[in-house]
Amino acid sequence: MNWAVRKIHIYAGLLTFAQLMVYGIAGLVAALHPGGERPKVPHSIRYVPFTVPPSSTDKEVAALAYRTLNLPMARPVPDWYLRRTADNHLLLDFYNINGIRRAVVLENEGRIRLEEIHNSVWLFLEDIHAATPGNDGAPRLVYLWALWNELAMWTLLAFCVSGLWLWQASRPLYAWAWILLASGAGSIAVLWSVFR
Repeated sequence: MNWAVRKIHIYAGLLTFAQLMVYGIAGLVAALHPGGERPKVPHSIRYVPFTVPPSSTDKEVAALAYRTLNLPMARPVPDWYLRRTADNHLLLDFYNINGIRRAVVLENEGRIRLEEIHNSVWLFLEDIHAATPGNDGAPRLVYLWALWNELAMWTLLAFCVSGLWLWQASRPLYAWAWILLASGAGSIAVLWSVFR
């Protein structure tokens, strides 16, 4: 039995370590990043033909622009985030883990100016660490990463409980070792019932 628990402990520890490295880097980036400002300088700019239907609301134009651009790893712009530039052009920021794709609807020119603003590797790690399976409309790759995040959290619990088991097994007469092991197993049962 101890051999199997030791294997679970080792592999759960490796997965947990890999995940905690991502969380650690994300935490350092957040702590060292001045003022929470994101890059604003476009990496590239391109124009996409786009015709705004007459009498369209900003919400309808944003939805049409999203379908027209078909940007990978991006979600539609929320209604509460629709805004206009100083020149009264509709400004749509499509956020994703790689940065921002800023679309400016140039209605009078019949096109969209699309600016690609890239995150650094550090900001990418900061963004990706927060992905959860509950993010509605997340692209498949982000969803899979979110599942990996969740698996890593459960393996952290398995790592802790297997560590308690191994510790208790080496000291079978310590009553408080049994109490700690039971509380760890009870915590997992409670979390499982709450989050399933």
